[in-house]
Amino acid sequence: MAVKVIGLGNRLYGDDAIGSIIAECINAYDASANGFQALTYVEKDDIIFFIDAMIMDEDFNLFKVDLNQEVSIEISDPHRLSPLQVLFLAKKAGKVPKEAYILAIKPERLDWPGLSDQAIERARNLFLRYSDFLKNKGIEVNVEELEKCLKEKKDHTW
Repeated sequence: MAVKVIGLGNRLYGDDAIGSIIAECINAYDASANGFQALTYVEKDDIIFFIDAMIMDEDFNLFKVDLNQEVSIEISDPHRLSPLQVLFLAKKAGKVPKEAYILAIKPERLDWPGLSDQAIERARNLFLRYSDFLKNKGIEVNVEELEKCLKEKKDHTW
């Protein structure tokens, strides 16, 4: 069993890049916009944390995925998988993680490359709010260093 952090995001699509860039900044696994790459990183009994942009009402949140729920998830784009689609396929392959979470950040804009100041602030607040929970799982993030890294990469995400 291992605790793994996987960043997802398209670096050419505005704030959608946030998960990918955070993964790079914290030396986690950057699957970029390729959920199939993320799937190869998931193993049975792991504890998985995905970092991804998510369109939602709140600015950020931590979601625990119910891995016991029987659902069928449609995969309509063979080139891109969401965290839930990755977990669905992992389960089908017999590689069910022990636990899975999504560290979600609401995007401000999904357009030309570059991170918005709002997405950077939301990422900062996400890691501040859940730092104790993450530490208990073995994940330590220096929030100030993360914020500095995101600001350095905000205009050059590729």
